[in-house]
Amino acid sequence: MYLPIFFIEQLPEDEDDWEGWDDDEWYEDDKDLTYEQKKNKEEEQDSGDEELMGSGEELGEEEDSEDSADSEDEEEATKQQVVVKEEQAVQEQVQSPPAKEKEPEKKKQTVPMADLIKGIREQQQTEKALIQEAKAQAKQTNKQKQQTVRKKKIRPPRVWESNAEAVMKIIDTDANPDIQINHEGEIISEDKDSEDEEEDETYYIPLPNLSTMSASEAAYSILNSTFAMTMPLRHRLEEIFAKATSHECRTKVAEHYALHINAIAVETKLPFEDFYYPNTCKAITRYADWETLPQGVTAQSVQYRTYQPDVDSVPEGTYLKNVTELELCYVILTHDQPEATIRLIQSLYVAHVTTFVIHVDGKEKSDETYERLVKYAEEMNEYAVDVEGETEYIRVVPNHNRVRVNWGGFTMVEATLMALKTVFGLDHYEEYPDEEGGNVHDNPHAFRFHKLVHIASTTYPLASNTEIRDTLASYPLDANFLHIILRPNNPTPSVWNYFVECDDALHRIYRLPALNFDRGNGVDIYTSSQWFIISRDFAWYIANPPKGSFVAKYLEYIEHVVVADEAFFGTVIRNTHFCSTLHNDNFLHIQFDRWENEAEGERDQRKCLFKNRNHCGRSPTTMTLDYLPVLELSGDLFARKFDDIAQPLVKDYIDKKREKDEDRFKREAELLKEIEFNKTKGLEVKSVPLEEWEFQGEGVLLVAKETINDEMPLCMGVGKSNNNVRLQPCFLSDVPETFAENWQTGAVIIEEIDGYNRWDIGPCSSDGELKRNATGELEMIPGGFSATGPQCLVKLGDGARAGRCLDVESTKTLPGGSTKWHQIFAFGNGTIAPRGAIHATLPPHIEKQHLNKKEPVVPHLCIGVQGRGDANETLWKPKKENEAKDETETEEDDELDPWEEPDAQVGPTGRKLLSLWNGQQLRTTPCQNTGAVLEFFFVPFIVEEAEEEDSAVDANSSPEKEMTDNDEEL
Repeated sequence: MYLPIFFIEQLPEDEDDWEGWDDDEWYEDDKDLTYEQKKNKEEEQDSGDEELMGSGEELGEEEDSEDSADSEDEEEATKQQVVVKEEQAVQEQVQSPPAKEKEPEKKKQTVPMADLIKGIREQQQTEKALIQEAKAQAKQTNKQKQQTVRKKKIRPPRVWESNAEAVMKIIDTDANPDIQINHEGEIISEDKDSEDEEEDETYYIPLPNLSTMSASEAAYSILNSTFAMTMPLRHRLEEIFAKATSHECRTKVAEHYALHINAIAVETKLPFEDFYYPNTCKAITRYADWETLPQGVTAQSVQYRTYQPDVDSVPEGTYLKNVTELELCYVILTHDQPEATIRLIQSLYVAHVTTFVIHVDGKEKSDETYERLVKYAEEMNEYAVDVEGETEYIRVVPNHNRVRVNWGGFTMVEATLMALKTVFGLDHYEEYPDEEGGNVHDNPHAFRFHKLVHIASTTYPLASNTEIRDTLASYPLDANFLHIILRPNNPTPSVWNYFVECDDALHRIYRLPALNFDRGNGVDIYTSSQWFIISRDFAWYIANPPKGSFVAKYLEYIEHVVVADEAFFGTVIRNTHFCSTLHNDNFLHIQFDRWENEAEGERDQRKCLFKNRNHCGRSPTTMTLDYLPVLELSGDLFARKFDDIAQPLVKDYIDKKREKDEDRFKREAELLKEIEFNKTKGLEVKSVPLEEWEFQGEGVLLVAKETINDEMPLCMGVGKSNNNVRLQPCFLSDVPETFAENWQTGAVIIEEIDGYNRWDIGPCSSDGELKRNATGELEMIPGGFSATGPQCLVKLGDGARAGRCLDVESTKTLPGGSTKWHQIFAFGNGTIAPRGAIHATLPPHIEKQHLNKKEPVVPHLCIGVQGRGDANETLWKPKKENEAKDETETEEDDELDPWEEPDAQVGPTGRKLLSLWNGQQLRTTPCQNTGAVLEFFFVPFIVEEAEEEDSAVDANSSPEKEMTDNDEEL
């Protein structure tokens, strides 16, 4: 098992590592392959190797490499040589004398059938040999090149590739009357060929001499007799019609196929090839290439766009003054488990504040769910009106507007649009078209709300209702909260296909032109989550798009895009004036599982819709009790997905936490009001009480226990030149000699430390207790469901990187993103981990991934050092491949590490002194690996009272700029 190394989070190098994808992702493992490589990949699965900790929520696009660049050059050189040879052959044919005119009365010479077959096969072998020879020559030429060529984008197959794969040959029946061909296009031969002979996959077509016919007769003869020309189409339709069984669906498929065939026949454009609409977004600069961003612009600054202007800098009315006035409308999509939807509504309901619209899948199997929710809505609305004096607050999309929703289909978007119509009462005006008022968003039948929250029934709130409203009210009223990858999507033709949806399935027709500004479409496609929180104005724009608007035109296109929900909402806001109100965070936590092509056993074929059957999507993993600390610390308002049948207790614990938070939130709000009041009156100012783990609010020094009495104790810290977390001296050189015995039980001041050694612990999850004891250790008491007790974020406290999280997977984690499992840590109490140890816990879905790969699984990984433990550490990845070099590190590859020296000093315990690991990067190791696991004392920092406010600067700062491996992002 690969044991990862520790960093603080940093910006990844390419888009594959972006977090925060949505439900229906796609594994584009063939995105940058050549034509021949793609063909081979379709024949056998290449699952590929993944790192231990799994991938983020990203497209699996392969990185550029020198080998792929060489392969591309070989392919190009091969094509050029074949084309040259073909041109020479044509020239020789043109220069040769014309054949004499045939005499009508002279009988044509008949070629023996066996000779003809032999000649055809020899010709095929010659063509293949020619191609192989050209490839070999291209390979030899490419090896002589001295410079690496950047890999080119994939292009459509060249002519020679198509010819090499030709499947049709015409047999002149006038010249060869004895040849017989069956209805499958195979030559019927009495000769029994050797079993070792290569199978002939060519379709043979018997036709009379075409030169004796007129142009019209020849064309008719080919189309009427040449079943081989239409055989691939026939087979493709047969494959589709196996799923498309109704007359309506088969007709729809045939009509859309005809669009593409007609485009080829009459030499016109494919559907949507001439799509154009001007992008009216002026507030966001378009950056298509994030590898060459302008000076001062970083990928982080582009991706994490915020919209929260200072209240004093915007006109009055931009913000809602009274938070309690904020009204929310929740749109919920569901298909089963009606009680889960009811529980969701009950958890979010606030009288006179919240309204709900439910869309139930239109399939027959969801009818019982629909009937149950309709009955529930009627009962609750009646109670609200009769007892609480409230108006209707729950609506279910009418039965005739229910959409049959399919995974990856446009119907997911359509269901949302139908729900929005119900929100604004537009379905009422469809039923009563003569009634006026349906053309405005505040008509009498529309729900009142400021923000519309779009969620699934498998979603559940993490924050209390007060916190949800308070958070949303801290942004302008017109703010729209979506999660979008703000780099334009530029897919290759092979993975961007035209689909038709019918009979509860998606049917792939052909390639779909991808919209891109650089190709003249005026707009770009952006990948985004389908779950969002949007303003009333934007919701109305989508629900009732004006004629000629971008939405109205884009709906015609997006209907044929797979996983349309992830290419619709983000694309709409990014290409319209609403982009100025985008805050790129939807406050929803999602954790993804494995790709469907990695599934053990039978796959869900709904998620594998491309010709390459290993090109599949994936869905979120189901939340378990083990994942609760991550949810609690994520900082998000909602999470999905939850399953009340598979994991019935998870929501119970979340409800308890929400109740506790609601009480504390109200107490703190009252205390803050009191503090503000006391400030204005000159009275004593109280402060909000700290938790046990907050260490007086000034951070903590993590001191390795074994070095506590050394001449220079060692601490966990970060160097000045990169993000590696390592052991390093705790203090300035003259400080330790002033310490008294058991100094770790007290506190230290910031001015005494050397380097970046200060850490902030927290926030922490609430299950269990965590407090510092009299010996300087952090005492952990397990909780009701978690044997590890509270789990916490550990953040760097000083320097330009202050606030960055300790992270097991830092190369895949963006600063500012949602908290993940590999960013939270628990503290040992002698059971799961040694006392004072800091450890991370693998969630169940990660353990399952490694078990499926037959890899050893260690559920708890502690912070430790390499080369000191009792366990076999031969499975560590080579240091030189994984660690970024510090400025102080040597370039000599063969230099031994200090602990590897023959005369390395040994301590009283018989182990090599921990001081030998001074400056070495920390790693994870199994918590039972005695000797390697580090145990820490937790020493808080204090600020001396005599220190004046204007002199309270970072003692570690210097006139020189702090150097990091990502200076431009800081």
